[in-house]
Amino acid sequence: MLCTVEQLSMKEVISVDTAARVGMVADVEFDMDTGEMVHLCVTRSGGFFKPKPPVKICRKDIVMIGAETVLVKNVPTPPPQGGKRALLGFLK
Repeated sequence: MLCTVEQLSMKEVISVDTAARVGMVADVEFDMDTGEMVHLCVTRSGGFFKPKPPVKICRKDIVMIGAETVLVKNVPTPPPQGGKRALLGFLK
């Protein structure tokens, strides 16, 4: 199956280790000398006031590129935040 960079940028990235959503593919980095893909740059959804920095995923950590998702491994995912402590932290 062939995939263009534009089609790749519309795919959701999922960690196979935690089954958590990592984000969406935003960009692809290539090695100009060899022409090989080096990284996928993935944007993570964050709050309106605190956007999360993008994650770079190495080519060796890509398990599979499917029709709608990209499965990856060895990607650190932050613990979910929310609840009463997060709300109190926002009010301080």
